[in-house]
Formats: sequence, C-alpha cells, structure tokens
Amino acid sequence: MTVLSGTEALASPVQTASRKEIRRIVSGGVAGQVVEFYDYALYGLLAATIARLFFPSDDPAMGILSAFAVFGVANLMRPLGGLVLGPLGDRVGRRTVLVISVTAISLATFLVGVLPTEVAIGVAAPVMLVLLRLVQGFSAGGEVISVVTYIAEHSPAHRRGFYTAFLQSGATFSFLLASAVVLGVTALAPGEAFDAWGWRIPFLLALPLGGVAIYLRLKLEESPVFIKLRREGELSQRPLREAIRETPWVIVQGTAVVALTFSANFVFLSYFPTYLGAQGFSGQESFLATTIGLGLSVVLHPVVGWLSDRVGRKEVAVGSAVFFLVLSYPLFVLLSSGSLALVILALGLMAIGLGGAVAVVICFFTEFTSSRTRMATFAVGYNIGGAVFGGTALFLVQLLTMSTGDPRSPAYFLMGAALVTLLALLSIRRYARPGEPLD
Repeated sequence: MTVLSGTEALASPVQTASRKEIRRIVSGGVAGQVVEFYDYALYGLLAATIARLFFPSDDPAMGILSAFAVFGVANLMRPLGGLVLGPLGDRVGRRTVLVISVTAISLATFLVGVLPTEVAIGVAAPVMLVLLRLVQGFSAGGEVISVVTYIAEHSPAHRRGFYTAFLQSGATFSFLLASAVVLGVTALAPGEAFDAWGWRIPFLLALPLGGVAIYLRLKLEESPVFIKLRREGELSQRPLREAIRETPWVIVQGTAVVALTFSANFVFLSYFPTYLGAQGFSGQESFLATTIGLGLSVVLHPVVGWLSDRVGRKEVAVGSAVFFLVLSYPLFVLLSSGSLALVILALGLMAIGLGGAVAVVICFFTEFTSSRTRMATFAVGYNIGGAVFGGTALFLVQLLTMSTGDPRSPAYFLMGAALVTLLALLSIRRYARPGEPLD
C-alpha cells in the first residue's frame, strides 16, 4: 500500500464490511447527512422569509444579504466543531461523533422553528437565530468528517468511491425534501399565513427526522480501522497536535482541496432559488428548474463515485475542477438568459460537474490522511475550507451581483475556487489509490 501522509501503514489487514452490512452502514450515514443538509436547504429556500421576519429592511436585497451573512456564521463555526469533534473521533471512536453531531444538529434546527421573530422581541430574535446557527455549524463540523471516515473505513477498497458517494446523494436529496416540504406548507399556508406560522413547520420536522438518524446510528458498530488501532495500542492520544506537527502541509492541501466542494455546492443548492427569482422567474419555475438539477445530482453522485473507483479519485476530481474553471461563466450566461429551458440545461450540466467536486473529493480526503489522525486532519482542513469558501459563498455571490449589476458575476467566485482546488489536487502525490486499502 502507498505510504500515507508520512505515517507508516499498519501491517495487519483490516476486515471490511459485508455487502449487507455496508448497506446498513450507508443508510445510517445517509440519514444523518439528510438531517444536516436539510437545515442548510431550509435556510437557503427560506432566505427571503427569514430576512423579512428577522432582518426587516426597506431594501429587500439588504435583508437577504443579512440573512446570508447569518448563513455564513454557521460555517465559520465549523472549524471549532471540527477541532473538538475530529480529535474526539480519533481518540474514542468514529461512531461516538456520528451520534453527537446528528443529535445537536437536529435539536438546533428544531429550535429555530420555535423562535420568536423580530416583531415580537426585537433584536433578541436575530441574536438567538445566530446562536442556534452557531450550534448547527459546530455540530456540522463533526458530521461530514465522521460519516465519510466511517464509511470509507468500512468499505471494500475497490468500492470506496461508490459507497461514500451515497452520502452526497443523501445531502442533495435533503434539498429535494426541503423543497417539497416548503412547497407543501406554502400550499397549506399561503401568503401572510406562511409568514405568520407556516415557515416554522419545515424546521420543526427536523426533530423526527433526527430521531430516525439517531436510531440508525446507535445500531452501528465501530469502524474496523479504529478497532484495529485500539487493539494494537496505536491510538493517538493527541491526534490534533500530532496532525499539526507531523503533517501540516496535508492540512493546507485539504483546506484548498475542498474550496470548490463548498463553493459550488452551496451556490448550487442554496443560492439558485434566490438567484432565479431575481432573474424574473416565478416561484414555480424556480422550483421546477432546481428540482430537476437536484434530482440529477442525487442520481449522478454514485455514478461518478463508481467511475472514480475505476479511473481514480484524483483524476475525476481534477476533471471536475477543470470543468468549473472553464464552464462556470458559460453556465451563468445560460442561467441569466431568461429562458427556463436554458436554465434547466445549465443546472443539469452543473450537476455533472458537482459529482467530482463533491462526492469524489470527500472520499479522496480519507485517502491522503493517516488513520491515527485521519479525523483530526480531516476536521481542520475540511472545516477551514468550509468556513473560508462555504461560509462566504452566498454572501459573496449576492454581493458580487449587487455591486456589479452583472448576473453572471457569481461565475468568477466559482472559477477562483476551482483554480484553488485544481492546484491543491495537483500538489498531492501520496495517497491510497482505488483498490488499495486505507491504513
């Protein structure tokens, strides 16, 4: 096996899960991803409503800008959550963090649904919203790293990309679920009724969704890689310190590798409902276009993951970075054309590029990090990348559009993120290739 991150691979083999077991493991992982990204989806879909209720302003665009700034606050907390939960996963187990993260995210999202608005309690309302977003961001800092690590360490070496890609399908499905819930509630409580009480229902549903995810995760066994490390006395007592001292460059690479992951994902999943509305499309037209794009993503992520098991994770990720570097601007030309057919075409094409940027990159992260400090390294690099490129995504693309007056200007943000990711990918030389087991 290839030496990973300057750490010697352990000699004895790791037993991976059977096909039946891996299906159960993936189901538990996907359930948590649905809960985490359901929150992000709701916030993006209801940004205009949240702006009216928590950030009232004479200028609707400024209210939305404030709402997107609070969206970014959650991502700025991800590194802190990763610093706590990542090393915890290296010390006490991946499964423990899986349960903690999904529990906290579910409760925080539910509590958003019972918050009083600015009209009721004044400035305390947006303050409490920010505090709950901080909890969500902290918890999310441990969610992705733990579930990707957990499934990658369980998966057969030749199917690692395929199985971990289902996690991103689950995350994308959560946006379809959130869209369907919001559409149903708006039909049930149209107009003023939605602002009065209807907007709360989608957030309240996070509690039963989280209950299902917690139940599934409590039934899971610990990662075989972690069990092997514990059995052989190889667990790191200070994984964060070890990762920073021994592999600092890997952390830097990891931060840059996910630049496009967060930028493209949040623009695709959370920004486009607002963007298409600003382009003059009705709510129904925006819903139709984004639903088609999301549906394609759900289907395509496992396909791209399967492809990465055959041609290589790094190769597919590089292809995706080149895709966004070259095609982001043409895609936004289509998105700003005023034609619903061209918008649907653009979202469909973007869904193809997203597979390599999102579903494949998260698996690749586990392949250039060492098992002793995998979650600590993953946590720091991934979550700093999330804070820098994801936390600022919606705010910056909205600011670019407002300041330039050019509806195609968000393309520049994606192109910059793609260039950062491409350079990082090309700098990585040592990693476990498809078919090689993780250490």
